[in-house]
Amino acid sequence: MRLSCPAMAGMVLYALLSLADTYFVARLGAAALAALTLCLPVQVLIVSIAAATGTGLTSLIGRMLGCEEYQHGDNIAWHGIIITLVYSVVFLCFGYRYQEPLLILFGCTDETMALARGYLSIALPGSIFALVQIVLGNILQGEGDTVLPVAASLAAVFLNVLLDPVFIFGIGPVPALGLNGAAWAGLLAQMSSLAMMIAVMMRKRAYLSWSIKHFRLRPRIILAIYKVGLPALVMELVGVLTMVYINRILADFSFAAVAALGIFLRVRSLVFMPVGGLIQGTMPIASFAFGAGRFERVKEVLVKASALAVFIMGLGWLVMQIYPHWIMGFFSRDAGLTAIAVDALRLSTIVLPLVGPIIILSTVLQAVGKGMAAMWLSLARQVLFFLPGLIWLPAYLGLNGVWLAFTLSELLSLGVFLAFWGRLWKELQPGRKTPILGLLRRGAWAKRLWAWLRWQGLYFW
Repeated sequence: MRLSCPAMAGMVLYALLSLADTYFVARLGAAALAALTLCLPVQVLIVSIAAATGTGLTSLIGRMLGCEEYQHGDNIAWHGIIITLVYSVVFLCFGYRYQEPLLILFGCTDETMALARGYLSIALPGSIFALVQIVLGNILQGEGDTVLPVAASLAAVFLNVLLDPVFIFGIGPVPALGLNGAAWAGLLAQMSSLAMMIAVMMRKRAYLSWSIKHFRLRPRIILAIYKVGLPALVMELVGVLTMVYINRILADFSFAAVAALGIFLRVRSLVFMPVGGLIQGTMPIASFAFGAGRFERVKEVLVKASALAVFIMGLGWLVMQIYPHWIMGFFSRDAGLTAIAVDALRLSTIVLPLVGPIIILSTVLQAVGKGMAAMWLSLARQVLFFLPGLIWLPAYLGLNGVWLAFTLSELLSLGVFLAFWGRLWKELQPGRKTPILGLLRRGAWAKRLWAWLRWQGLYFW
């Protein structure tokens, strides 16, 4: 809790501010919200590649600094900057050159094409600024600074929310720009946040000197970065492709259905964000314990973090199931859009609390060096179960089949989750066999569960 709570608070605030951004765009109507949702895969793709690159950078820089190889750490950081600049040029050229074909691929129709093109033309450079900020944040995390990256991200979203009403609806000399105003607000917020981050970084240097003299291009460093980040990259790319596919399916129904998806994804993120903070406390404890050979402690953090994840997501699930109309009332005044969004919220989250332990297991697998196993666990959920559900269920259940595909994939993922959990649990007790007959005794399972779940405060009390 000590490690997770600050990250949880930051992520919840980030999600709330993102919802405020959605609130302002939703005032423009379902078509504007649909256009924003259809542009989302481009932005998510950029962020995903940045996150995968940053994961490798954090790992490599942390190890080099731990060995007091500061100049080598500088060289790795500069490799990260060079990679980011190359990505920026490629994304900008490709994005502007193939803008319309991409939007058609994502499911844009005549009703949303003009809005989506206008928004994406302005927002694409903003996404590049976000890419640079994410990579710099991961470099700072490699140095042990987890405060500045979070502060910079929150500053960007906070500025975005402040500027949204100014540019969208027009205030004073600023004309009302509609959806394009949301794009301008995001671009200015990302530029300001990145400038602030660089200024603080250069003033308060920790271990890295950022001297360009230490840069030497080494292909093996690039390979080492993506050796660590490749499983994460694969998972993120599959997520983007899935988002593109679901947008295309929903576009065949109506742009109101696409708008409903945009609202649903942002509301759901508010439930997932605290679990994201929980991950930041789970991973270091599990990795340190595993490295020290304290396998019982790894199992303890696995069970306790899973229980916390179920509790956190269970609270969000209750609110979404009991008060969906109240939630959607913040984002839509259109009765048709509200009805679709309410169905999306209810049908897509029927077994949502069960996703918490799956996320925690994936985190612990990464912490103990089983990144590929974590990748397969994620791919099974998205490719093996979710995509077939998207193909078959809408043919029989219509639009509700799209929402139920979320629930079906999460329910079927439990079998894969139990298999991976059992295998990891067995590996965490080498040379030790489970006393089957002992487990059959009355109360044996309850005693074991209490041994893992007990909290130190309760225990000492």
